[in-house]
Amino acid sequence: MFTASESAKIKLFGKLIFTNPFTAERLDIERQLLGSRHIQRYRVWHRLNGELSANGNLPAIADLCNYLVDKGLALWEKGTFSPDGEALEAWDLLAVYWLFSKYSLSMSHNIYLAAEVEEKSALLYDEFQQDFDRLITGLPRKTPSNYSSEKVFALCHQVHRAFNYIFDFIAGGTTSAAELRSAIWESIFTHDMGLYYRQLYSEMNQITTLITGESGTGKELAAQAISYSQFIPFNSAERRFEYPYRECFHPVQLSAMPPSLIESELFGHVKGAFTGAVNDRQGPFENCRACECVFLDEIGEVPLDVQVKLLRLLQTRQFQRIGDVELKSFGGKVIAATNSELADGCRNGTFRQDLLFRICSDTIRTVPLRTLLDGKEEELRQFVTILAKRVLSAQDTHPFVEKCCKWIIANLGMDYPWPGNVRELEQCLRNLLVRGNYTPLLKARNTSAFDIGEQMADSGLSAEELVRKYVQSLHKRGYSALKISQISGLDRRTVKKYLG
Repeated sequence: MFTASESAKIKLFGKLIFTNPFTAERLDIERQLLGSRHIQRYRVWHRLNGELSANGNLPAIADLCNYLVDKGLALWEKGTFSPDGEALEAWDLLAVYWLFSKYSLSMSHNIYLAAEVEEKSALLYDEFQQDFDRLITGLPRKTPSNYSSEKVFALCHQVHRAFNYIFDFIAGGTTSAAELRSAIWESIFTHDMGLYYRQLYSEMNQITTLITGESGTGKELAAQAISYSQFIPFNSAERRFEYPYRECFHPVQLSAMPPSLIESELFGHVKGAFTGAVNDRQGPFENCRACECVFLDEIGEVPLDVQVKLLRLLQTRQFQRIGDVELKSFGGKVIAATNSELADGCRNGTFRQDLLFRICSDTIRTVPLRTLLDGKEEELRQFVTILAKRVLSAQDTHPFVEKCCKWIIANLGMDYPWPGNVRELEQCLRNLLVRGNYTPLLKARNTSAFDIGEQMADSGLSAEELVRKYVQSLHKRGYSALKISQISGLDRRTVKKYLG
């Protein structure tokens, strides 16, 4: 039989497979599994020098998993191992991790292939199903498994898509970068992946995700990572996924449209609905499957009359084209983004409060570049390397990166706030590439006490309005009312009044 230590490790594999890979909890489980063999290379798992970095603990974890599975199968064959209840569930999760680990490299590789990735990935399924039957359904069980080969295969592909795209799109080795990657992961799988597998995998399209943050902080990249990582069922009879994941992302740039055209762009129209409507037109919500996402960038730009229709769509999952009486159904997921404070829009009457509460059930706040860099030269080098590789060959990247980092540190300093965020850093590199120099177009905000006072005096706000904005800014950083009271010296009742 398994020893007490081995049984404990089998249970840990169950936790490992359901744990967010971008959290400290994941690292803690790895330490418990490996003990003294655990390798700690960096604080958070991220790209190193712009390249995909391997988790050095994974081979040892795979070896341990192989040992436990082989021993369990041998005991099962001898008739000395016949788990039931929690022990059987733990075995199933160990087997699922074994399958995930064995096919990890092939699935990750297939993600980056051409449009036929779904067909290429499906070629793995026959071998995957044989292993699944050998480890789970083909054993003399007392109770049937809660897992099916089709669904586990689809989920493994989804996990690989999610990890790779989050890892690719969100750079940085600081805690802030890791927390952002973790937040995006939860927007896909929730914090309870067991419940996600059992039920929520088919319900996440009902939950709208709102991404906020400064301009240039990667809100569209976060939306794209979520869109590429939706659950797509696998049809074992036809040996294919039901839909290509690369066709799941439908961005709508609302800020680039005249207000008069936004309704037509979103909901479509029928021929003759208005002057210029010479043909029927479908909007992005029409014929949208459950695994597809409509990304509404700068949702704060939507006119009030269109906000009413958008609210109705989110509430009823139905809408009408302009000029049409037929109700059409929307089956996908909405992801919205804004760099403005929608709560301010609610107060000044430009954004509906009921729509805000409808779209804020799942929120992500992207991180400004100055926070991601955290004053560290190695973090600056990471971002410069990633951006430089977009325009230069491998041979020329390294010397250019060193030159850029040296220039930025000498001329801008590590405390430069990068008001344009990653977009500004990218243009800085292009300026250095073309002219060997860069002059910021936006004046960096000086945060000395004197200049803050000058800004307050120039703002035109009353003392009460200034205090309200100060309290709300602290709240947006995640501080509780009690902590804000301690920082500001205000009574808790006063703090709650300004947060109301």
